[in-house]
Amino acid sequence: MTPEQVERVTRSFGRVFPFRQKLVTQFYDDLFEAAPEARALFPDDMTSQFKKLADMLHTVVTLLPNPNSLMPAVKSLGARHVGYGATEAHYALVGSCLIGALRDTTPGGLSEDELAAWQEAYDVLATAMIEAARQAA
Repeated sequence: MTPEQVERVTRSFGRVFPFRQKLVTQFYDDLFEAAPEARALFPDDMTSQFKKLADMLHTVVTLLPNPNSLMPAVKSLGARHVGYGATEAHYALVGSCLIGALRDTTPGGLSEDELAAWQEAYDVLATAMIEAARQAA
């Protein structure tokens, strides 16, 4: 990612973070609407899952400027997701739902440049997670 893309992600996340509950709720609502079968991969009570996602997004955005610190955590997350039942096919849907939720819940929306930066960030991280999952399987 370019420094400009990192800045766009960081700045836009600063706008949405105060509304993180709305963000993660919309993300999971969209995910389960698009893939109802994915609901079985999650606990009935999603309270802790909402917090985990919000915390992980915060960590990722905080570490985004320093890939050497970020990538080990991302790869570990990808390896753990194998045990949760996540498949490579899930990553595109998750990305679409996440970008959509960010677009819809960020105050003022996201500019085209911000959307592109988020997509690039997601693509880089998802690729690392998928590679780690393949190694773990």
